[in-house]
Amino acid sequence: MLTVSSPQVLISGAGPTGIAAALELRRFGIPVRIIEAQEGPSKTSRAIGVQARTLEELELRGLASEFVRLGNPAKGGTIYGDGRQLLRLDFTRIESRYNFLLLLSEADTERIMREALAREGTRVEFGVKMVAFAQNAEGITATLEHTGGRLEEISAAYLIDAEGAHSLIRTSLNLEFKGKTLDEHYALGDLHVDGDLPVSDLHIFSSEYGFMGLFPLGGSHFRLIASNPPGDPSEQAGPTLDQLQAIYDQRAHIPARLRQLGWSSWFHINSRMVDRLKIGRVFLGGDAAHIHSPAAAQGMNTGIQDMLNLVWKLALVLKGQANEELLDTYQQDRFPVMRSIVARTEEMTELIEAKNPLVRGLFNHLTPWIGGLNFVEENATARISQLALNYRKSALSADQAAGGSLRAGDRVPELHVRAVVNLQNTGRRVRPEYEEGRLFSLLNPTRFTLLVANLKEASSLSAQLANVLEPWRQLIAVVQVEASSIEPKKKFREYFGTIPSLILVRPDAYIAFRGNEHSVTKLAEYLRHWLSPGAHQRAA
Repeated sequence: MLTVSSPQVLISGAGPTGIAAALELRRFGIPVRIIEAQEGPSKTSRAIGVQARTLEELELRGLASEFVRLGNPAKGGTIYGDGRQLLRLDFTRIESRYNFLLLLSEADTERIMREALAREGTRVEFGVKMVAFAQNAEGITATLEHTGGRLEEISAAYLIDAEGAHSLIRTSLNLEFKGKTLDEHYALGDLHVDGDLPVSDLHIFSSEYGFMGLFPLGGSHFRLIASNPPGDPSEQAGPTLDQLQAIYDQRAHIPARLRQLGWSSWFHINSRMVDRLKIGRVFLGGDAAHIHSPAAAQGMNTGIQDMLNLVWKLALVLKGQANEELLDTYQQDRFPVMRSIVARTEEMTELIEAKNPLVRGLFNHLTPWIGGLNFVEENATARISQLALNYRKSALSADQAAGGSLRAGDRVPELHVRAVVNLQNTGRRVRPEYEEGRLFSLLNPTRFTLLVANLKEASSLSAQLANVLEPWRQLIAVVQVEASSIEPKKKFREYFGTIPSLILVRPDAYIAFRGNEHSVTKLAEYLRHWLSPGAHQRAA
């Protein structure tokens, strides 16, 4: 058996969740190994929906433009019931520059992220699987099996389980995967559709026979998913083109001819999750921690965002720049998100494929009325796009008195501002040189950003901040922001109010601390609690 010197983190599983973890760790300079039992990259499309919040996070990492270039942006979602349109959700109302649902093959998603990881000096090790592991207070040891049977023993400080629904790590930890398998069979096929289906929308058909959805992948190329397919699904082969055409004709009132079938599959929907995301030095994320209905394209996005929440915390702890208590906030932040998504997707699936005549009648009657309310549509699109996700109840979110609607735990909004970067180094400049730009572009996913809003010209706040932030000067960039000339000042005041405010933004672009000009002492207490003083010396 070969024994190899340790990386700091071992990642098992190289789907989007695992690659996201590896990419983030490498960007922080953390040595990693990422292994994948499959012999090579998957070529099937699998998860195809990339939500606005995921694209915002990818933008910070320089990857969003390539995703958008290759994908097909769906501008809306139309729901039909018993031969008529019931509702159209307008995704352009999403308050982000990514005001659409991007439809892109998971094979492309993984390739883009894998290539970015290679640029950071790390490659996925295909044909290597975890066969055993153990952990103690000092770290973990694992036995890996390579193609051909060669065994390797490895040590690491931490292990990330991104192995998916059939995780060996989760099973070895005796973690119960609580939930259920839904009774319905499902059919899936990637194919071309000739008919009057706008490629700008995804299309959901609800009928007495069951649910059917068509998701535009570009041009005439669509993903078709249907519940309760007629006949007995075969274990040897996926659904045929004729079977999918029969399902379409049975459930859609819009004539269309299906052709050129690519990947197809039969599947069941599992709705399950663990109740612990951290066991000693092992973290679980993605399908290893939660699986659910593909309704509303939440799964892959949730897995990627699991890692974006975890990894900056893990990296700072490994670098000695944060206290280990920070790692416990992964559970506090992400468990409520996972629980909500599992419950909502299950409810949505059961409602839209209901065959009970009474339930169907109520659905067909009430959906157009409820969906026509502006606040309902805004709420629905914010939830689907994952922009509404927040960590307000996390121990990591601290709120002091301040103006505006932003709260600790909220996402940083899409907003144009005028800004001065690194305010603490500018002294008390009477006429600072502002630059116009997007608030999001001021953030850095490897450090904190302190936004100082509505600063009075004669204020001594910048000098106070320079003194207080000195122990963490390599971890925190200070940016003075004010209303932009590009959009109404009303929008800036809505978020930031009119009094001087301090908004500390985490590396994952959520607000950690919010206060006013008198909250500098509280900010210092917050930083001492979570981060290690003198971190700039270790960073250097």
